[in-house]
Amino acid sequence: MDGREFEKAFYPNFNMIRLVAASMVIFSHAFLISEKTSANEPFRRLLGEGTLGIFGVYAFFITSGFLVTQSAQFGSAGGFLWRRALRIYPAFAVCTLLSVYVLGALFSPLGISGYLLKSLHVKTTLHSLFDPNFGMTLPHVQFYDPAISWLATFVNGSLWTIGQEIFCYLIIAGLMAIGLLRAPVMALALAVGVTWQLFFDHPWPNTRFLTDFTFIAPYFFCGSLLWIAMENRQPNIVLALIFVALGVLCFVVWPDYFYRPMLFAYPLIYIATSPVIRLPTLERVGDVSYGTYLYGWPVEQVMNHALGQYSTWWAVFALSLPASWLLGWLSWHLLEKRALRLKRIALLQRQPANP
Repeated sequence: MDGREFEKAFYPNFNMIRLVAASMVIFSHAFLISEKTSANEPFRRLLGEGTLGIFGVYAFFITSGFLVTQSAQFGSAGGFLWRRALRIYPAFAVCTLLSVYVLGALFSPLGISGYLLKSLHVKTTLHSLFDPNFGMTLPHVQFYDPAISWLATFVNGSLWTIGQEIFCYLIIAGLMAIGLLRAPVMALALAVGVTWQLFFDHPWPNTRFLTDFTFIAPYFFCGSLLWIAMENRQPNIVLALIFVALGVLCFVVWPDYFYRPMLFAYPLIYIATSPVIRLPTLERVGDVSYGTYLYGWPVEQVMNHALGQYSTWWAVFALSLPASWLLGWLSWHLLEKRALRLKRIALLQRQPANP
């Protein structure tokens, strides 16, 4: 098998799964943005903690770990990071520019001219690009009176996951460079992650990034381990059903443990890779999930503002979901798909790591 043959490995079900995950996030955020709390979100009420949106984020990180580790099996660490940068940064950069120069100008208490004249746009843009968390709240931007809720200043509350994703990529690249991208290392990283929570509730109280990383990264490494374990094996429906049963049992008998949803990772990957289950491939639509995720929160903030006193979770969701799909579609066809063509400019390309 050469690099070209390996690169052609494709599981069409992933597109639909990731679009559903992005839509789940938008659904949960509709409650948070319109009601200023997620307390009434159905899954939150059912389970006592966690929302449908955070389960969508888990699905994103599991599938990302699986697909990214597949990509890491050929080429060099430099080539791998080049491909990852092409997948993440073009859409993220455009979303950031629109947030800084369009949303910022429209929703600034300084007014459009005051905002454009007084705000440090270049500095803000650069900070947002190098630290996605910075772009969650931009200087001099608010959608309503902050006294009503702290959410008034959140331009894009979904961006906290982007930095975590990038950090996971850097770890994978580092393991590639030293030849340790292997199942035992992934299993060790996963074991450390899932046991860490047992002993530390908030392990890095003064460092939000590290706290978020120790919380979400185990889902990425779970997907990574599943790729390595399933690389030469067909998914097994019996094993998938066993994990579903264990997951349900864990939700009943151990309701306070953060990593209960991880037991559904194998069933999720089974659905994604199964040759029997055929989800809509979205071949004509494209891979719109990333753009949908990026624009979901800003669109919901705009819709909530436009609805004013008539804002409800279902109205925000009903208006925001198709608008976010549309922006995701535009992002894919006008930007992301074109940027990915540059993958052919491989950096330090070599033969597959596991021929």
